[in-house]
Amino acid sequence: MLTDKLYSELVKAASLAPSADNMQPWEFRKQDDKIEVFCAKQHMLPTDVLGMFTWVSVGAAIQNMVVAAAAKGFTVAVEYMTLKNTENPAAILNIKPGSKDGHLADWIALRTTNRSVYETLPLDPSLIFKLTQSINGLNAGVHWMTSASGLELMAEMDAHSSYIRLEHKPLHDELFNILRFTRKEIEITRYGLDFESLEVPPVAVVFARQLQYWSVNRAVSRLGIGRIVAKMLASRLRNAGALCLITANQRNTVAYIEAGRAMEQLWLAATAEGLSIHPYGVLPQYLTKLEVEPETFLPKHAAVIRNQIEPFYSLFPGAKNEYPAIVLRVGLAEKQSARSNIRLYPEQIIR
Repeated sequence: MLTDKLYSELVKAASLAPSADNMQPWEFRKQDDKIEVFCAKQHMLPTDVLGMFTWVSVGAAIQNMVVAAAAKGFTVAVEYMTLKNTENPAAILNIKPGSKDGHLADWIALRTTNRSVYETLPLDPSLIFKLTQSINGLNAGVHWMTSASGLELMAEMDAHSSYIRLEHKPLHDELFNILRFTRKEIEITRYGLDFESLEVPPVAVVFARQLQYWSVNRAVSRLGIGRIVAKMLASRLRNAGALCLITANQRNTVAYIEAGRAMEQLWLAATAEGLSIHPYGVLPQYLTKLEVEPETFLPKHAAVIRNQIEPFYSLFPGAKNEYPAIVLRVGLAEKQSARSNIRLYPEQIIR
């Protein structure tokens, strides 16, 4: 039933899923007609609180397998396991024959992150309803916001938070460990962030390269340049048809995997509708980190993040009793930003 050919095709689909900072933290193993899904510990972000971004990413990979299998005439029953360590599977996918709608499979290879400017026309409510309905059956929350004032507020919050990744040494070190400055670095690692897909101009890449040295970075931070850059990057949030917050119903592995599955399902549905998506994870991560492990922040940074709590939930009031996983900027765009082709080889993600 689960032939080697089908298994290879499903692993390929999984490998095309989005992941936080393009870490691709997943591995797979075939067992008869089942696929075991593992977290690749070596690809977990060191500062990822509760592993939330890892599990959201793993969830996205699982959903690509579910969608790809449906297009081949198979159903996938996802069984979550009690995870004792990363040597145990987090989930087992039971592959069985069965007719199911797999029309989104064609969009797996076309789904991408678009960081360019979007149109500001709010998404039509009927389209928002259609995208929301696309995740029926998945245990995650979806919350929408389309107002211009809300987009402005979100841009301000992101600008007041993103720079912390440069000013706080653990976050800084993590960032520069995954940035790829040369083609050789890309070929050696096959994961991480390249500057072309981030749409960073060459002159800024030269400057960024110097920031990897903590002494240089501290001097630049004192000048407030990191905050200026964060404000520039956050300005894109003002241009969108909507913001979509995906939430988990609990703070555990299964809930974050489900949130990741919902994110990818909605992303594929949006792609099929001709929409672009750009994920933002800073605020969901920082708000979670502030509550779960506040001691990891400097006091001045903790205060900044604390000030974002009330305005964040004023944008998404229905999410107050849920747990933020990822924010998506959604809209129509004339331009498509460069697609990152940094992907691990199949043999690197198969156990």
